[in-house]
Amino acid sequence: MKDYFKNIKYAAIIPIFVVFNYILLTSLLENKKDDSTIKPKIVLISHVYSNPYWQYVKLGAEKAAKERNAVIEFEGPDTASVDEGIRFINMAYAAKVDGVIAYVQDEDKYKPVIDKVIDKGIPIVTVDSDAENSKRLAYVGTDNVNAGIVGAKEMIRQIGTEGKVGIIMGGKIVKNQVERVNGFSDYLKQNSKIQIADIESSDSYRLEAEFAAKQMLMSNWDIKALFCTSALDGDGAAKAIDSLGLTGKVKIVCFDDLPETLDGIKNGSITSTVVQKPYIMGYRAVNIIMDNIQGKTERGLFLTDAIVVGKDNLDQYIKEQGDYTSENK
Repeated sequence: MKDYFKNIKYAAIIPIFVVFNYILLTSLLENKKDDSTIKPKIVLISHVYSNPYWQYVKLGAEKAAKERNAVIEFEGPDTASVDEGIRFINMAYAAKVDGVIAYVQDEDKYKPVIDKVIDKGIPIVTVDSDAENSKRLAYVGTDNVNAGIVGAKEMIRQIGTEGKVGIIMGGKIVKNQVERVNGFSDYLKQNSKIQIADIESSDSYRLEAEFAAKQMLMSNWDIKALFCTSALDGDGAAKAIDSLGLTGKVKIVCFDDLPETLDGIKNGSITSTVVQKPYIMGYRAVNIIMDNIQGKTERGLFLTDAIVVGKDNLDQYIKEQGDYTSENK
């Protein structure tokens, strides 16, 4: 009888042992499956996190990530800051992400951290502003010197070859802003008698652009036009011109196609804007990183177009953008 109960005990234990091992084996297999399906993580680091221009870059990056089975993490400083921009790259590096897309504010300061990331095998692509002397894999974005020339040609078309203009830029040491101003200034100097009365910085903030424009115009009442080099500057300058009763008298040639900028062209407070391709920047940058992760090395410059949008072609541009957005959702 004692042996009988002993056998009953073992008989009860065996199914429990089998079930336990089955659960353990299933768990291990599921974990292995999860590990094999982990998606590459790419960090997109913006100039200023809240700047709506970067939402277009983000949308393009997310579209490409979806197609390539990757994940985008969108980061960036709350205010324009070289140190903060570098800190975000270092954070991505410490987290051992699979790729980094970064905006460069100061090439000399960004170069060491970019080179460090590349040397550790993490692909990094710059967008919108480049560090061509670093080891970055590629730059995707506007030729910013040429974009400044495009703006200068448009300025001459608007005001002729004489008079004074003011410049509002999104940071006096920010690389792409400096390049745009240089392209603009050099072209005017070589092809007109237009004088640059003043240059102020908005640090890529609308309110700062408004304040800078107002101060500039109050000090230089003979300014014919303002050239604004970052996305929020045009709308900020338009608000300043309106508050001073100068709408229609002082022209604005600015950058990018934020809704407020296009509305300004429509109502006449903004004359025209130099439009970039931020969606394409994000889309192409992700594809370059994924190609490199998968063993296909891409390096070099991948330049996007810059075109002028004004009242004469605004409706057509909006229609084309709507069609393009629908196709790429």
